[in-house]
Amino acid sequence: MQIVDSLADPILNPTLIIGEFEWREPITTLTDSLTACVFIFAFIVFARYKGKKSESFIYFKAFFLCFAIGMLCAAWFGHGLAAYVTPRWKAIGWVINSTANLFLGLATLKEITPLIKPHISRLIKIIFISQVSIFILFMLIPSTSFFGLAQLCSVVSLIGMMLPMHIFNFSKTKSSGSKLFIIAIGMGVLPGIIFNAQLSINRWFNYHDISHVVMATIFFVLFLAARKFSFLKQHN
Repeated sequence: MQIVDSLADPILNPTLIIGEFEWREPITTLTDSLTACVFIFAFIVFARYKGKKSESFIYFKAFFLCFAIGMLCAAWFGHGLAAYVTPRWKAIGWVINSTANLFLGLATLKEITPLIKPHISRLIKIIFISQVSIFILFMLIPSTSFFGLAQLCSVVSLIGMMLPMHIFNFSKTKSSGSKLFIIAIGMGVLPGIIFNAQLSINRWFNYHDISHVVMATIFFVLFLAARKFSFLKQHN
């Protein structure tokens, strides 16, 4: 096995060359995959649940499955297999993760629908689907596709759309699910700060890796929130 430092950026994980296989950013690949494992675990828990379900259950289940696939694509197409694919492959993970956010938004909307007028619910649904669709369209166009667009889509979806809905729901119902969701979104600023400030320990555990571990923790909190909403025997 041979270890080769990154020429693009010295803070990135070195490349491991195992025989003829070139593994780029191995720790970043694994920490990204760790985040995917949280979603795989959540999806399995939802898939095995046989009790009474809320109307938002199917959307949360789709969110976990979609995000698991998206994170695995991000891990390997964006990092591990970068020697074998073009940068355009990164857009696959961005698009799938943005689609997952759409499912999460629809699940949130289902939870607050009984508290708002039908025409307002329909308007929110149209706005949410439209904004995610526009972001995905730009991600699919080579000249406008970049990671910052995927980040902005998440910010608009989570903070601009879903956070106000959960604050509203908590103010009306004191829902423990919305409380956990608000906590998760509040924690969500940490990976952004770590990533954009490039806060790193060393090249083997850099800002990519740290932000992924923090994200895995945040998404577990999100799973707890989704379970509160979806498993009606625990609903409060």
